[in-house]
Amino acid sequence: MATRIPLPLGFNESENLPRTKRVLLNGWNDGNGKFVGRPGISQKNTTGKVARGNFVWNGNRYNVVSQSLIKFTNNETGAFTTNATPIEGSEPVKVAIGFNDAVIVVPGGKSYTLSKTDVVTDTSGNANFESWADVCHINGRFIYIPFDGTPAKFSDVGAAGTIQALSFFDAEELPDKNNGCFATPNNVLAITGTDSIEFFRDSGATPNPFLRVNGARIANGFIGALQEYNQTFLFIGREKDQDFGIYSIAQGIAPKISNQGIDLILSTYTIAELAEAIPGRIKWRGFDIATFTLRRDSFGYFGGEWFLLDTIFNQLSSPWGGGFIAQFEGKYYTAFDDKIGRFENIATDYGNRITRRILTGVEEENGDYMTFQKIQLGISQGFNVADGSVAVKLSRDNVLFGQPVYRNTSDIGKYADHLEWNYPGGLGGPFHGFLGIEFFTTEDILSSVEYIILK
Repeated sequence: MATRIPLPLGFNESENLPRTKRVLLNGWNDGNGKFVGRPGISQKNTTGKVARGNFVWNGNRYNVVSQSLIKFTNNETGAFTTNATPIEGSEPVKVAIGFNDAVIVVPGGKSYTLSKTDVVTDTSGNANFESWADVCHINGRFIYIPFDGTPAKFSDVGAAGTIQALSFFDAEELPDKNNGCFATPNNVLAITGTDSIEFFRDSGATPNPFLRVNGARIANGFIGALQEYNQTFLFIGREKDQDFGIYSIAQGIAPKISNQGIDLILSTYTIAELAEAIPGRIKWRGFDIATFTLRRDSFGYFGGEWFLLDTIFNQLSSPWGGGFIAQFEGKYYTAFDDKIGRFENIATDYGNRITRRILTGVEEENGDYMTFQKIQLGISQGFNVADGSVAVKLSRDNVLFGQPVYRNTSDIGKYADHLEWNYPGGLGGPFHGFLGIEFFTTEDILSSVEYIILK
């Protein structure tokens, strides 16, 4: 009798319970039980420098790479020009976009304005300026968060480089340090802190127009990786003195959306390392995907579920090459290491391999023995020009797996073919109550999967 196994919803696992582990790598469950492989990244150019940020301003796309600000002149070739004024430091930059200027802040370092005529001005020495941790823009003003966590400051309207002596305010409801800011779609200013997030409205009053929104404080500390996503904001943070997690801001609350598997990954990092995490977002074929890139791990979020991301660099699985992502003219561009890329319907990142992986399992609820003759994988067939193959490995405990067995995908046009492993003598059972199954491919094939069937 055929047994159809549901594809995993995403990535999750419970500590020290290996049979609970389920993995989708470099693809997500579409919500209807199908695995959709993520897009790859085509390489458009190299800079010879290290990416620190990627943003769009005044109808153009810019990157900060090492200590240079570059402006792209051709999106197909990745050609660019380099601004004569350096952006000092090595940290990823914070950028806020206004009406007259864009502001570039180097956390703990200098700050700059970029005009519509590409004039870069160092504002670090201006009156009432200091080293900033973050910057955002609301109602014509730039909000600056001091690097030492002291009260926020704000610019004059339309004048990013001007801060008056009395132009400061604080999120004082909880005595924590400020560390970030953002503006919500309904024009509310949020000031993040190490233990809380508080919200302010622009009242128009002087000298301080920003009044706290009563009852809107969120008792979650902010660490990093803030990004707007699906009419809300996601971030890495924690409740006071608790474990790390990923949260989604709602009305007056921030529910945790990370699962136990993601939390286990976060638990291997320090606060300083998590503060470096790079957030990203791409919309692909109607799927709205949030991504997080850490030093040693990377993962994505869709439909309430998580999936892992990687790229094969130097023959090793590494955090993916998504880098700093910006949308421009309907496409998504990256700045990663010394590379300039664009998301495409390909199966490589900058010419490097991508591993598509599905790890699942089948259990017999009474713990009885199971035997199977063959496995069928409902992978898309007939679309790949290059020859390719998919491997399967089996396990009795979801820890130790047997050797991979490969099957070739079908040639162009053979859409009705099945990918099947039919072992002489069966799959090597009987299996005592559990069978772990892992499918993977690192080859240049575009892969989506509809089902797994055991017979």
